[in-house]
Amino acid sequence: MASLEIVLEKADKIYTQEEKEAFAEEKNNLYKELLKDMTETDLSEEVRTTLEELRNRGYKLSIGSSSKNTKFILGQLGLGDFFDAIADGTDITNSKPDPEVFLKSAEKLGAAPSECAVVEDAKAGIQAARAAGMTALALFGDAKECGMEDYNLNGFADLLNVL
Repeated sequence: MASLEIVLEKADKIYTQEEKEAFAEEKNNLYKELLKDMTETDLSEEVRTTLEELRNRGYKLSIGSSSKNTKFILGQLGLGDFFDAIADGTDITNSKPDPEVFLKSAEKLGAAPSECAVVEDAKAGIQAARAAGMTALALFGDAKECGMEDYNLNGFADLLNVL
């Protein structure tokens, strides 16, 4: 709903809450249909091998996402049981830049926030990581340009050099 509100800021019409909810549901249904075509081949080899190496090095891994489709996406990519914890839109009430999703991830891992690093592609995610007291790693997008990150990554495999 937060992303829909941002889009509708530029609209010429003011929409009712019911109309907004209908838009969000329609968008989510279309998105879920597209996700059904996702397969393990959509996960890059760089990401797969980096995740495996992090696991081999003994790191606990979690996903912190505001999406309610996180578990479905991970299943489609063949990562359904790979992560030690998942905190997603079904666990939280506040979206990024609120740190709730990352704090929930740390809690599920049994880790202190100061022991956690977050990889993000959005400024709001970097803000959330910083607010949570976590190391913020920027990968792509406006995350790399916001100036709030602890490290800029040129690729996902750079995690192996930073952590």
